[in-house]
Amino acid sequence: MAKVKIGVNEYKLESLTALDLRKLNKEKEEKKIEDYDQTFNIYLYAIKKFNKDVDMTLDSFMDSFPVKDMQEKIKEINEILGVNFTVKNGKIS
Repeated sequence: MAKVKIGVNEYKLESLTALDLRKLNKEKEEKKIEDYDQTFNIYLYAIKKFNKDVDMTLDSFMDSFPVKDMQEKIKEINEILGVNFTVKNGKIS
């Protein structure tokens, strides 16, 4: 299992499944989550899935995610999870 450091914490991560993405997409539609927040919602979902002791809200997770070197951290997490988000012109897509 791969590990990734976000802020001061280190988390174990593995690839998400197609079922995970379906669940997250349904949640996005039901809660009308913006794309930017959905990216971090996916990351938090994965962290909680593979680190059962983690209990944090989306806001607290985003607050712990440093903007410095964000593009490199997103690339690292995406490779582990098997998803593909990129940062262009300050926006995650």
